[in-house]
Amino acid sequence: MTERTQSLQDHLNRVHAATWPVLSDLPAAAMGVTVYDSEGGTWTVKDLLGHLADSEAGLLGQAQRLVTGEQTVPPDFDLARWNRSAVRRSKETTPAELLDKILVAHAASLKFLETLGDDQLDLVGRHSSGSMLSTERFIRRIADHRAEHVADIRAALARG
Repeated sequence: MTERTQSLQDHLNRVHAATWPVLSDLPAAAMGVTVYDSEGGTWTVKDLLGHLADSEAGLLGQAQRLVTGEQTVPPDFDLARWNRSAVRRSKETTPAELLDKILVAHAASLKFLETLGDDQLDLVGRHSSGSMLSTERFIRRIADHRAEHVADIRAALARG
């Protein structure tokens, strides 16, 4: 493992250590708490768990495709539509199953990092938002995205 991949692994693990206790200790009563309410719709805590379960695996998949020279996402990819669809698909999934998916994605990200060299971290491809990111930024985004949503969950729960 290179210094850069070790740094990324440390970042993933730090964010996981800071966010996992929040996610794994959410009471059942919190699942229906509204986190976002906008023209795009209402997202509850459970919706965000579904989104995180989907996005962590999805971001990893984009990074893996980038490293193997494949297209990361189709040119006409619509992130907002995908996110709404992912939340709908997770409606029948239990919070425990969603948490398991998040753990599996976290472990897979760590394992993927072990296979990368610095040259692979510098490869650039299209993120689902349309931005161009390096493999390193895709990996950092996995952790940062989770941290952002966990902060939003904490704020929503504090509002009551």
